[in-house]
Amino acid sequence: MAQPKRVNSLIRGLEILESFTPTESRLSLQELSNKTGLPKTTVHRFLKTLLSMNYVTLDPRTRSYSLAPRVMALGFSVLSGMDLRQTAYPFMEALSRETSQNVNLAVLDRTEMLFVERITVRRILNTNLYVGSRVNCYVTAMGRSLIAFLPRDRYDRLLQDLLKDKEAIPYIGRHGERLGAILEDVRAKGYASNDGEWVPGLRAIGAPIFNGRGEVQASLNMSLISQMVGFDEMIENYVPPLMSTAGRISAALGFDGHIRNLR
Repeated sequence: MAQPKRVNSLIRGLEILESFTPTESRLSLQELSNKTGLPKTTVHRFLKTLLSMNYVTLDPRTRSYSLAPRVMALGFSVLSGMDLRQTAYPFMEALSRETSQNVNLAVLDRTEMLFVERITVRRILNTNLYVGSRVNCYVTAMGRSLIAFLPRDRYDRLLQDLLKDKEAIPYIGRHGERLGAILEDVRAKGYASNDGEWVPGLRAIGAPIFNGRGEVQASLNMSLISQMVGFDEMIENYVPPLMSTAGRISAALGFDGHIRNLR
């Protein structure tokens, strides 16, 4: 079957929109050209269209561009329409009440975990997370708990992308061997943990959520301050309710307990 033709103009427009991040929310024409690899004249032409449709704004003083609220409306429309998010929320709320801890829900987007829901009861040090935030998938507990249960073909594609990231290599190994050993342990236990690897002073646990097709769909996560909760205490007191809640969400999504296509 022939692959559908890609619409290059659409791809370029999306690449421009994806260049904006929480840490780089304002970008000049030159910066956008550098990030996308497109000529300044091409970027300027696309920006004129995006400006006319209210997807970006231009600060006339600094000549810098930023995303406009219309883009945010698209994102929240997607999030509000996700069965996963709607199904998980009451279970997350109950878990947060039971444990008095923050609870997060995230899905895999390329090589990053995208937060789609949060229940926040306390501020976590050195983090500024919100719905829409992204973190890596190879050091975080939420990421490891999801990618450990990916089908072989999806994991292989993910690993090839990770091996191109120089920052990831010390954590995953030159050929992915370090990450592979970690994920094997995650599959054996059914959950992932992190002890200050991502943010010093922060411990975390993550458990996979499966959909009605028996595929891993998301990760349920809790982060705890190291000075307040020891590692053994975290595993003993917080892993059972986390895994139980992840199981309830999976069941509500139609999961029958059989993981399909797992390597």
